[in-house]
Amino acid sequence: MVRASERTILPAAVGASIAVIAWIAFSALTGLGKLEELSLPLALVVAVAGALIGVSRIRPLIWIAMSCAAFVLVAFELVAVTPFTTSLLPTKRLVRRDAPPRAPVDAVVVLSGGITPDSLLSPEALDRLLTGLSLMRDSIAPTLVLTRPRRTQDGVTTDPDQARVRALVARPFPVLFVDSVRSTHDEATNAWQLLRARIAPPDSITIALVTSPLHTRRACATFERVGFSVTCVPATSRSYSIERAGSAPDRLALFRAWLYERAAWQWYHTRGWVR
Repeated sequence: MVRASERTILPAAVGASIAVIAWIAFSALTGLGKLEELSLPLALVVAVAGALIGVSRIRPLIWIAMSCAAFVLVAFELVAVTPFTTSLLPTKRLVRRDAPPRAPVDAVVVLSGGITPDSLLSPEALDRLLTGLSLMRDSIAPTLVLTRPRRTQDGVTTDPDQARVRALVARPFPVLFVDSVRSTHDEATNAWQLLRARIAPPDSITIALVTSPLHTRRACATFERVGFSVTCVPATSRSYSIERAGSAPDRLALFRAWLYERAAWQWYHTRGWVR
């Protein structure tokens, strides 16, 4: 009985270990897009799956997973320590920077970008808001529109921090909010419903859309798809540099943003949310 138990425990432990190693390698390279909080729970699921595979007839899959982990680790090193991301990866194709509009637009729309546990704007969200406020300072539009993510169960919101940042701009201006958004598509459709009730004629609403550089292509295409005439404005980014990502953290941040946007573009295209 002991030997039979050992024959089961050892393959299960090997399977779980290899599966978790593969998962850690994948997580380190991709950053899991916007789902990093699921890294640990999913690692537990992967460990259980690896253990079950290890004691089953399909245990050779574990060694395939080990080979995949080795490949991902090599890719991680390639991204982190070489200029691959800035020299060979087509990151610039995701950046859309339109010429400034010749006439004022109806509104400046600033997309949300996350919240910290202390109810503060994330660095990405702050970059976007500051860029939007600079446009308002230049009187490019009479109204500022801010999108807000769907509130968590504990009621955490970026409203106080947004208000503090907006107060730094001396010129007062109307501010509208697009609530309860979970995706760029939500932001586009909800903003359309908000503005078409306030702007005439509703079929020709012009906006300057502000978001992070690598997000501009997908975001502006999504807003155009619902009916807006869009001037795309990449925010000044403090999270990553497209031109000068020289350190390993900067290269990884840029690669992860590129990978997420490429996957998101394909998903939006499949759903018909972008052309």
